[in-house]
Amino acid sequence: MKQVNTKVAEIWTIGGGKGGTGKTFLSSQLATYLALKKKQVILVDSDFGGANLRYFFNIKKSEKSIKNFFINKEPLENLLSHTNIKNLKIITGDRNSISISTIKYSQKMKFLRHIKMLNADYILIDLGGGLNFNTIDVFLLADKMIVITVPEITAIDNLFQFVKNAYFRKLNFLLKKHKLKDAAKNIWKDRKIYGIKDVIDLTAYIKNNLDFDGSISNKISEFSIFIVLNKLRNPNEINQGFSIKSLCIKYLGISSIYAGYIGFDENFRKNLSLSDYLPKFNISTRIQKEITEIAENIINREQIKISSIKNA
Repeated sequence: MKQVNTKVAEIWTIGGGKGGTGKTFLSSQLATYLALKKKQVILVDSDFGGANLRYFFNIKKSEKSIKNFFINKEPLENLLSHTNIKNLKIITGDRNSISISTIKYSQKMKFLRHIKMLNADYILIDLGGGLNFNTIDVFLLADKMIVITVPEITAIDNLFQFVKNAYFRKLNFLLKKHKLKDAAKNIWKDRKIYGIKDVIDLTAYIKNNLDFDGSISNKISEFSIFIVLNKLRNPNEINQGFSIKSLCIKYLGISSIYAGYIGFDENFRKNLSLSDYLPKFNISTRIQKEITEIAENIINREQIKISSIKNA
């Protein structure tokens, strides 16, 4: 008998501009935190190029993975696997059978619909790196969009490009839906005539002159991201989160919340040794505290506490 969805899950997506910044680690820890708070949580590994989320839950290999949805057309609810954490189930990824760039539009739309049908309090989706439209569209599915990066100039630049592409993608959807896409293109083409210098000016012009019922304005104002910094080696790097926030405001005009940071942990890095097929992840008390603050800030839409920075 088909399971009836009795809950409206809150969807969190965890993305960023490149691989190696800690998306999978953050996804696993946020999901674990929510599950330990007695919430029903589903974690989805959609990093098709580097699916490794299962390692964090000591799952060697599952006969059920996300490839069964795209290739065999099985419902997502049939692909859920239990983890070693109570209240937390996972849909594992498959790095060999499918590529994010080869997913068809119809498959993607079906995937987005079926995600919302899963029965849980929270659904967390671990995204792959890169700027592929399919990745960005899954990112935009969320009620809360989370991005993570490391304090390196190239990684921060990749993150900003990811956020910019996601914002433009969202704006493009809205303009197309309201049949204003061609008008916006023409305005941008003749932007000097309209006194438009950048995307912030363009957005303001659309709101003031084309958005007659306020629908676009309302949806644009809802676009907000949560920023997380990872692998910080010294307290001076903490403020880079505020710098990323300022970039989003200055060049895109979008709101963002600096949710927190995770310090570098040499012992954790050693646990990732390739000599262990299933490495043991020993999360330090310090990192657990940092994850707790990040999760609570995301839940409550709050910024990192100043006291946390002073005590770092």
